[in-house]
Order: sequence, then C-alpha cells, then structure tokens
Amino acid sequence: MKTYRESMNELQFSPQQKQEMIDRLTAQSARPPRGRAIPLRRVCALGAAAVLTGALCLGAAASGVLKPAAQAFGVVFGTAPAQTEIIDQIGRPLDARATVDGVTVQADAIIGDTYSYAIVYSIYREDGQPITADPDPNRDGTLALRFGDWNTDVGHLGGMHGTAWFFDEDPADNAVQFVQLLTADAPLKPGTATVHLTDLKQGIGEDAALLAEGSWELRFDFAFEDSSLELPGGQSFTVNGEAATLNSVFVSPLSLRIDYTVDTPVPQRENGSSGMADGASTPQPVFLTLTDGSRIDLTGFGGGVRPEGDTTRCELSGVFDQILPLDTIESITIGEATIPVNGR
Repeated sequence: MKTYRESMNELQFSPQQKQEMIDRLTAQSARPPRGRAIPLRRVCALGAAAVLTGALCLGAAASGVLKPAAQAFGVVFGTAPAQTEIIDQIGRPLDARATVDGVTVQADAIIGDTYSYAIVYSIYREDGQPITADPDPNRDGTLALRFGDWNTDVGHLGGMHGTAWFFDEDPADNAVQFVQLLTADAPLKPGTATVHLTDLKQGIGEDAALLAEGSWELRFDFAFEDSSLELPGGQSFTVNGEAATLNSVFVSPLSLRIDYTVDTPVPQRENGSSGMADGASTPQPVFLTLTDGSRIDLTGFGGGVRPEGDTTRCELSGVFDQILPLDTIESITIGEATIPVNGR
C-alpha cells in the first residue's frame, strides 16, 4: 500500500500510469497484511472523482433474494458471529448489474463509514461457464485477475487511496468476486455511486490474457449506516523529534482515520517546489490495542500531508483487514500518545 510519505491524496495518475503501477506491484510479492488471510492487494492512488462516459446500466430486474452483506463480505472481513452481525447492521445489499457480451458484473454489497467504504462485486458468465478455466489462485487465495481500468465515482471531489483485488467466494459456482476498499480525505456524503469497469484480464502486463472485452457501468445508491466514533484530540507527541498535536481520531468497526499537525513547515525540494518533510510524512508507530491484550499494527496505512502556514497537516487512514467490534478495541496509539476507546 502506498504510504502517506507519497502523499497519495494529492497524486493523480493516467490510466496507463495506474496500470503500470498495478502490474509492478502484482509482479512483486506484496508484503504480508496486518493480520488477514488475503494479503495481495492491488493499490491505486485516486485523484478527483472521474467523469464517466459510455453506456450506463442501472440495476437490472431483481434477481430474487439479495445476497446478505455479511455473506458478500465474509471472505474479506471475517465470519465470526460478532463480525457478521455488524456487517449486516451497517452494510447494505445491492442488486445493480451490467451485462456485456454474456458477461455480467453485479454489485453485491456496500459497507462504509465517515471516510471509508468497501464494495464487493460478482463477475460471471450468463451461460454458466467459468470466467477462467484456470483461476490459479495465489497462496493467499487472491486471483491473478484485473480490470483494464476501473473508476468509482461517489460524488467525492477530493483525494482517495485504497486497494482492490479478486477472490473466489465459492469455487463451486461460476462467479468470481472483486472488492474495492477506499478511503477519502474528507467526509463522504450519501448519494449515487457510478462504477466503470473495462476489459477483464488474467495475468500481468502484455502477457495478460483477455477474458472478457467490454465496458461495464453500474449505478446504485451510495448509502450505509455510519458507525464511526470520534475520539477527543489535543494530545501532544513527537514526529521524528518534532512536536505534533493530535487533531482528531475517527474509528469504526471498518476503518481508522488519524489527523494531526506537526509544528514544522513542509520544506522546499531542491528544485524549489514544495515537498514532503521526512519528519512530517513518515508514518508513526500506530497500533490498536485490543481488550484481549493483542495489538494490530497500522503503520502501513495510507494518507497524505499538506502545508498549513508554518505547520504541516498530516493524515493517516485506511480500512482494517477485518471487522473490529468497537467494544474489542481498548485504545489507539500513535507515537507517545494513547487514546482510550473502551472506558473512555
């Protein structure tokens, strides 16, 4: 995952640059995840919401029974009873789909909070044949599939960072799943999501096999129950020896966002352009302490930095690798500051 040393929420990439980055990351071994069984993720840094073009397919006729959100997200976020209860409470099943040349992409479910959201899709052939005769899953269960391009417009005009990957929820059926996990740099607003996906492929780079050619567009309500908890800020700590102040912390069963200010400006690069200060942009030791005494390291979360006069505003944020009931989180630590969650 891109760290906020690279100020992801200020970057923009062309489709070609984005795919080259994805191919490089997929070709290498992704670093192990923070305590989940599906570590290999394709990473994208997203700029302003894209304007999507092409034919749009709204939710088709109801397929009957919608897939429960807990079932759609089970492989992604966990299937323990407490996790499924939360997912079904704050998630929403979807039934928007688009079919191109006999291949259907269907949005199954959405889950989200103040800053982050996740969407799971199923992709399958209408004739009942598998998407690929040789899914060849990685050791972690992820599939070496990718879209030529994908964009999700939820009406957010700022920056986003996040990940996406393919998996097979049920090898006995002919569908595979695609999940997106994205975090915004400002609060998300309810509205309409428009999703654009092109050319399903298997493999890496020029050797990738084209499994289904086309452009799939879906539209559905961008809405979910926000269970975020805002914790009090004001704590002081240091960032590589520089004084810093915690502005705010938002935590939910889905994600975490930490906002803080470092009391030094972003320095100038050698070419005179504004750059990123090592002391301001290096991710701090950030971890959750659970009520059972275990810790979850979140140092690898993404985020960004921006100058604010003589100080630097920093954000560290991302989606957890599993649904975490808030009553199981004892505290959040960043640097020397520890913020209680339980017993606050």
